[in-house]
Formats: sequence, structure tokens, C-alpha cells
Amino acid sequence: MENDRALRMEIINSYLNDTRERFCYVNETYFDKRIPDIMLRISDRLCSRIGYAHSNPLGVVLSYRYLRKYGWDVMDEVLKHEIAHIYAYHFYGERGHLGPNFRNACQLMAVSPTARTNELFVEREKWYYRCRKCGQVFSTYRPFNNVEYCDCGKRSDATMLIKVTPEQTTYPLNEFRAHVSPKITIYRCRNCGREVKRYKRWSQKRSCAVCSPDCFDESCLMELVK
Repeated sequence: MENDRALRMEIINSYLNDTRERFCYVNETYFDKRIPDIMLRISDRLCSRIGYAHSNPLGVVLSYRYLRKYGWDVMDEVLKHEIAHIYAYHFYGERGHLGPNFRNACQLMAVSPTARTNELFVEREKWYYRCRKCGQVFSTYRPFNNVEYCDCGKRSDATMLIKVTPEQTTYPLNEFRAHVSPKITIYRCRNCGREVKRYKRWSQKRSCAVCSPDCFDESCLMELVK
């Protein structure tokens, strides 16, 4: 057992060194070394995802299991995809897969803006969303919480992504618009009137993140209006 753990740690450290070298290469080649040093980690507990980026602190975690399974032929693209998330968040405050700066970074590095996990974990349940304006379909293995919008136009009810069934992704656009309505929940701040649109209700009371970002305040309660 001790020998097994020692061997695993040796392999993880080797992968980590490779990851650092690849990050430095990507940062220098595509971003002129503008991305600051970030936390890089190889996790032997990460099984549900092949990798992910986090913002506080800035960092990327890759799965040891899937590094062993797929090697750098696959994981190099995963790393670049996560670095694109880091870039988009650090410089523009963007999160998720729909932001233009994230997509531009992916295009710059010639990697897909779609999470690689989506292709590798085909047995997992998918959630589907569709734009009412252009009809584009988005699929994800992790459902959206707050309402997202398609980048085919300005953020509006027309470009709002609607949660749909697999069958509804194939409807002709006119039929889709006529028969599929958005099912969203809207909360409004009691104090400032700010609205938040979500695909599902919060499980507990919340106050406005703008009026009272640090603690719950009944005077700026987010009230359910729809």
C-alpha cells in the first residue's frame, strides 16, 4: 500500500510539472504572459469532471484519473479550455461558456468552447437549452441556475435560453416559438427593485446581493414575483 501511494504521488508530481510547463507555454504563446501565476493541481479524487477552473484563487484542477486514461492528447485541450476560463474571468469578469471573451480565447488557441467533459461522459444526463431567436441548442451536464442568454443578440427575452426536452431541440424554429414557453422564476428586491431570473427557485430566503452583499437583510428581501 505504501509503495502504491508513493508511486501515485510520483506520477501526480510528474503530471503537475507537465501542467506547469504547458501553462507557461500557453500563457507566453497566446497571452503575452499577461495571465498571472495561478494555482495548478492534479486531483486523484476528481472523477465527475475531467477538469475545472476556479476563480478564488485563480487556478485549474485536472483529474489524475483522466490524465491516466486519456493522456495529454486529450488533456492538453482541456487545460487550454480551462485557461480560457481563467483569462475571461480575470480580465473581463466572465463566467460560463457563453461569454465572447472566453470564446475568443478558445478560438485563439484552437480549442472547443464546449466542455470536453460533455464528450467524454456520454452516460450522464444532459440538460438542453434553446434560444428563441436563432434556435441554437446548448447542452450541458450541469444545469444552469441563473437564466443565460444566447450571444446571437442583445440580452433580452428573445435571446433568453429556454430549458427544453431533447425532443424540443428538433422542433422547427417557428413551431418551437409557438409551442414552447420559458419556465423561469423571477425574484425582485423589495428595496431597489433589482430582478433576478432563474430556472429554478431558491431553496431558502435571500436578500439582494447588491443592497446587502455580506449578510441577510429582510428589508432587501428577494421576493418571488413569478
